[in-house]
Amino acid sequence: MKKIFAIICAALAVNMASAQPPMGGRGEHGPKKTPVERIAGLVEELQLTPEQAEKFAPVYLAYQGEIRKIRKDLKALMDSYNGKEINEKLAFRMVMDQLTADADIIACKKEYMRVFKNYLTPEQMSKIFMVEKKAMRPHHPGGKGRGPRGEGGPRE
Repeated sequence: MKKIFAIICAALAVNMASAQPPMGGRGEHGPKKTPVERIAGLVEELQLTPEQAEKFAPVYLAYQGEIRKIRKDLKALMDSYNGKEINEKLAFRMVMDQLTADADIIACKKEYMRVFKNYLTPEQMSKIFMVEKKAMRPHHPGGKGRGPRGEGGPRE
């Protein structure tokens, strides 16, 4: 694992200066992971070989950058609606903007799946987005359920 992490660090050294998140955390969800930490977790979860990791990491970073840009653009668009009175027309436009961003994310994922197959085995390919979704879910202390104290599930 140390060797894989070292390879990833070397491959990403150029990208780190611009991709490093600002200092600070993400509030209640814990500290924000750096690109190297995200890649290292993905490499471990998918059990990539060092050769796979070295080739896959820059491609995955490019993919993450495109997804991040789509989300950033959507947030800027949604922020532009702040302070406006929400009527039927604006509400419809806001929903359509969100659906367009969702479609753009899906198109990006489909495009990168074609690229990822050059670096991953079929088993790794089948896991890539499931691993990503699992990493994005915020951790809630308290066990099962959706709330911080386990609310959301059936009451016993």
